[in-house]
Amino acid sequence: MWARSTLIWWFLVLALAVCLAGRAMAEMMSALFPEGVPGYDTDAGVTVQSRLHPEQQPLGLREGVFRVSPTLDEGMGYTSNVLAGPYRRGSWEILTAPALTFGSDWSRDAFGAMFSVQDTRYLSLPSQNRTDGAASAGGRVDIGEDQLTLAAAHLSQHEDRGRVDTIASDNPIAFKIDDVRASYAMSSGRWSIAPSVQATNWTYAGTTIMGVPASQSYRDRIVVQGAATLRYEWAPLRNILVILRALGQDYTRTPIGQPSPDSGGYQMLAGLNYDDNAVWRWRLLLGGEARRFTSPLYTPRNTFIAEAGAGWSPTGMTTVSATISRDTEDAAQEGVSGLVYTAARLTIDHECLRNLLFKASLGLQQADFFQGGHQSGTTASLGLTWVMNRGMRLSFTYDQADLHGASIPTEALATGYSRGVGLVTLRLGM
Repeated sequence: MWARSTLIWWFLVLALAVCLAGRAMAEMMSALFPEGVPGYDTDAGVTVQSRLHPEQQPLGLREGVFRVSPTLDEGMGYTSNVLAGPYRRGSWEILTAPALTFGSDWSRDAFGAMFSVQDTRYLSLPSQNRTDGAASAGGRVDIGEDQLTLAAAHLSQHEDRGRVDTIASDNPIAFKIDDVRASYAMSSGRWSIAPSVQATNWTYAGTTIMGVPASQSYRDRIVVQGAATLRYEWAPLRNILVILRALGQDYTRTPIGQPSPDSGGYQMLAGLNYDDNAVWRWRLLLGGEARRFTSPLYTPRNTFIAEAGAGWSPTGMTTVSATISRDTEDAAQEGVSGLVYTAARLTIDHECLRNLLFKASLGLQQADFFQGGHQSGTTASLGLTWVMNRGMRLSFTYDQADLHGASIPTEALATGYSRGVGLVTLRLGM
């Protein structure tokens, strides 16, 4: 008992120390990391798309207690606007995306790793070609009823021009992420607490805007976060949640003469997580963030933040899910200390046949910049997936993205942007 209490206190001290070492803010990155690795898993519930039909799943390759699952996506389609500005120029594109996933098959503990590459070639505009890659690994150790999770990832990506707060560069801007995180979940009856720490290093490559070189190193930063999640299970699959976070951000290459956007902040969220294990599941968290900057030129910010999601499965053939979030993020523009990012999405999954799946979604984005101005965007997508057999899936997808720059702080952002992408993709798996 004494050893466990000592471990808990040392973990909390470490979390606090890491939070105070940096100065301030977190960025939502969950969409960048691949699923299936302990520490990077998501818990969005089971949908028509994600639930398992054993006879339709690849068997994978067995190597002792590990399962190795290689996949290859090969797609071809058309993009209506490859460039960043309002002058549209379309191109046929070819997408190649191999991936390799490792997973343990232990009764306790877990280990997983994933390596993936996505290469996109534009036949009419080869200067816009891009190759993205990701590598992540994580493990979970079960200690009695407690769980210790450690994970690390390296990503080499390019910015998506269909997202708000995107620089209108001549080529997609390359950036790298190095991320490490740890958490320790402890349970006692209906109560559980999970302290965690995370450190992320962002680095950006240079680009050109209308042919003029434009360094992006002013965006290089180290973000640290310490958090604790307190959970009370008042009924099976129904929880009361309280989340505390301390956030720190240090910009490592602020240009001489520019005020540093280094900041420090604290967040608190509280709410409910409800799942009736049948038709409904929902999650609602409300709270606030207090953020302070090291430079007196940037005013302190107190922001209302929220996370909410709901899932409805009226039948076993259909799932309707909705999410909405409001948080703070860093800004891509030099001299802008941050923004409030609000996003909402509605998704419908339907199983037309056991091996024919339909998916449609609609998303809204809004960026309100700390220095004034705002920008909005919309996304819409349709998809149809034919599960041919265990090792083959054929997908038809169409994605539409539009940006509306109603009022923005600088002219560096992409405004009036519209893009439609239609793809036919064949997935091969073992």
